[in-house]
Amino acid sequence: MNDMKTKIACIVITTLFLMSSCSSEKEVMRSNLRTYNANHLVREINENSFDYESLQTKLDIKFKDERNSLGLKGQLRMQKDSLIWISLSMKLGIEVARVMVTDDSIKFINRSNRTYLSESLDNIKEMLPIDASMSYIQNILVGNDSQLKRSDRYKTSIDNDLYKLESSRDGLLMKQLWIIPETFRISRYEINSISLLYDKFDNIDGKILPKKIIFETNDSSNIKIEIDYSEIKTEEKLDFPFNISKKYNKINL
Repeated sequence: MNDMKTKIACIVITTLFLMSSCSSEKEVMRSNLRTYNANHLVREINENSFDYESLQTKLDIKFKDERNSLGLKGQLRMQKDSLIWISLSMKLGIEVARVMVTDDSIKFINRSNRTYLSESLDNIKEMLPIDASMSYIQNILVGNDSQLKRSDRYKTSIDNDLYKLESSRDGLLMKQLWIIPETFRISRYEINSISLLYDKFDNIDGKILPKKIIFETNDSSNIKIEIDYSEIKTEEKLDFPFNISKKYNKINL
């Protein structure tokens, strides 16, 4: 019996020692991470943002909510500060939808039921919990945040070996960003009920771009969208074909 108690005591002590060692090592790693004030972090984030004039990439999309699960292929083309064009296809390569977003409008063709939507972007903004401007959507798709200003007040900290920025208004948490120390690229972004996770960073023409984006809603809708980029090209002349057949019916929001 005493031998058994001794063995148990040894196991407990060893476990505590290992936990303590891991904790100490983690603290050492964190202590090596240089601390910066908010203005410095904002400047680094802006200077290391993904810059481009044109961008095109193939898409692999997985969509999931409480009722549905769907896989799509697609193409994304963007002209910076001007236009977003997306073509979505089923796995067999048959196009099912096409989207075009400009500075003031959004157009959507649903080929499966021969309908289309043409709506003012201002009307869309009223329905969403975030800024739905064309430039803001472009920034989300490349992991930038052009709304960060050095004069704004942010709380800074270190969280799991990442820099963290938090902004609040009237005591309410508005936005949180987690920043990779080596590249000052955004790893995670939370605003209102939306969470964005960026992963699989790669060097594209001298700039770091996330090749995987995970979009999740933190509310009752439980929407999750995973987007993987491949065959990325920048600074090429692009076309944005968008013709609506007269046989298609217009729908309204």
